[in-house]
Amino acid sequence: MGREQILDAAEELFGRQGYRGTSLQQVAKRCEFSIGALYLFIDSKEELLRAVLGRRTAELMAKMTECLAAEGTGAQLLARLARMQVDFHRRYPDFGRLSTQIMSATGMPGMPGFGEDVARGYDAAIALEAELFARGQRDGTLRAGDPECLARLYSAMVTAYHAMDPEVTGTGVGAGLPDEVFLSTVSAAFAP
Repeated sequence: MGREQILDAAEELFGRQGYRGTSLQQVAKRCEFSIGALYLFIDSKEELLRAVLGRRTAELMAKMTECLAAEGTGAQLLARLARMQVDFHRRYPDFGRLSTQIMSATGMPGMPGFGEDVARGYDAAIALEAELFARGQRDGTLRAGDPECLARLYSAMVTAYHAMDPEVTGTGVGAGLPDEVFLSTVSAAFAP
């Protein structure tokens, strides 16, 4: 009980209701805490959002780093990375919804420094993915082009898939695109 319980409740509420639609009172109620008890763990709603995002982002970055450190060609690692990212957002669908909201222009909370925090995390992920593209270019399994640009295109494809994935959106409806079609589309888009 405690901080992890608060982060879990906030992740769920932020993911389902949005940042602006969630109050600290709702988070406290979900945790069966008083609002005063909640303030023993956090100082503000903004701090809570940063903690929610930071927890899952750190886990996702560690999984990305692990995936990209494995043996295999660039194309094989790209396929593994895409699969891992789909699975990660399904494992944490509230985080998936929240990150999709944050990446949209209307989802950005108006708090100082928040956009920079998100940009730093995004840039770190793009840097890892760009390394993967450079590796695949060296081994001849991924297309030529600026690795950072290719990483950004890849990231946009994955983000779009999360936004349409019924398992992440929780709506039960969505693109209905089978994973195999998405993954083969990624592979074909970046083949040499």
